[in-house]
Amino acid sequence: MRIDNLSHAILFSSEEGSGALPQALSLAGYILCSDKKEDGSACGTCPSCRKTKNAVHPDLHFIVPVNRSAGISAARQPVTDDFLDLWRSSYLENPDITEQEWYKKLEIENKQGAISAAEAGNILRKLQFRSFEGGARVIIIWLPERMHPAAANKLLKILEEPVPGTYFLLVSHRPDQLLPTIRSRCMLIQVPPKEYRPLPRETYTNLERLLDLCFSGKPSGVLDWAEDMATQGRESQKAFMASSMQIIRQYYMLSLGLPSLSFLDPSSLPIASRYAARMSETFFRVIYERLNKGMEQLERNVNARVLFCSLAFDFFLSLQR
Repeated sequence: MRIDNLSHAILFSSEEGSGALPQALSLAGYILCSDKKEDGSACGTCPSCRKTKNAVHPDLHFIVPVNRSAGISAARQPVTDDFLDLWRSSYLENPDITEQEWYKKLEIENKQGAISAAEAGNILRKLQFRSFEGGARVIIIWLPERMHPAAANKLLKILEEPVPGTYFLLVSHRPDQLLPTIRSRCMLIQVPPKEYRPLPRETYTNLERLLDLCFSGKPSGVLDWAEDMATQGRESQKAFMASSMQIIRQYYMLSLGLPSLSFLDPSSLPIASRYAARMSETFFRVIYERLNKGMEQLERNVNARVLFCSLAFDFFLSLQR
């Protein structure tokens, strides 16, 4: 790869935990390397490479979703720089850090992080000055789908007419939620998942509880389940939606007679197969779309009680047919 041919804005699209963020850091290392190899790779040993590897290069900037915490004044919107040391240590500890794990580090589990207009203004101010080391600059935006429309609009112009030597690397798990104008200005790289890691057994608990109530024909129990889910924190509710979409996909692969593509742990296959055998093609289509819509509704802060009651009875009715 030659730096001259590199797009100034690249969107890494991936599932959570797929390694997209480390790949973006690796590309940043190549861009900032002061002794690039002839084969188009970073040397890995120069001062720039060492600093990038540790996420401390002065020309490597991060934008990540944040929210107000106890140490931030209510007079202004929080920005990544307020939590930069925490972000660096969190990334170095776990390069595949998930959104929920980051919010736990921020101690805002029941809030959603955001990339504000203040964040966009902050990075635009930085780009008015020369790079610290006289070379390129890289801005990594992790989870740009958390960008407020005002922030996205502020960044549009610079993505369209970039400052020479400036590269934007966006790492997204939900690129469909980005403004079309942002997506159109980026070269898309679809990052395949790493070797699939089975979901923890406890991840299945809430969904299996709902399925058991539906199969038993207990609408009152289904309503109790919905009420219980409505009391959980917003991020826990979103985690349920996301994991349920994965599990429903596993059941679908089993129903098609493709257990190897379900990526289920062998010990989980008998239980999952029993559920899958009682699900129809219509159920899979309706419920997957319903979970996806539910995820979007949670992003818009709809009433959780109404949402989970509706979702629960969609499950119930779909499984009675």
